[in-house]
Amino acid sequence: MAPGSTKARRDVRRAWLWLLMLLPAFVLAVLVGDWLLSLQGYDNSDETVPLGATVLAGGPALLVLVAPAIAALLYGLRARRHDQPAGLTPALVGGIAASALVVLNVIALIVSR
Repeated sequence: MAPGSTKARRDVRRAWLWLLMLLPAFVLAVLVGDWLLSLQGYDNSDETVPLGATVLAGGPALLVLVAPAIAALLYGLRARRHDQPAGLTPALVGGIAASALVVLNVIALIVSR
């Protein structure tokens, strides 16, 4: 594939668009987490939610939260692989965002226990 091809530029655009989806993903992740907690019989205001219930609700919610960042990482790396240097920036931002979100959520879980 030629440097700067249409497909590579499209992958860069897709990577940036996925990064824009982080805010809606945050809202959706909160809704999913609350819904999964309520399915288990817990209210979001309960302070004594067991670890198992928290993980069962938080795991899928965390996946919803980091999915756009991972998609941005993958599209950015694909654009970079097709000799489009502009793909590196959204790939790095997506990778750092996904890593930071996972680490922050794990730390919050540990601190809240």
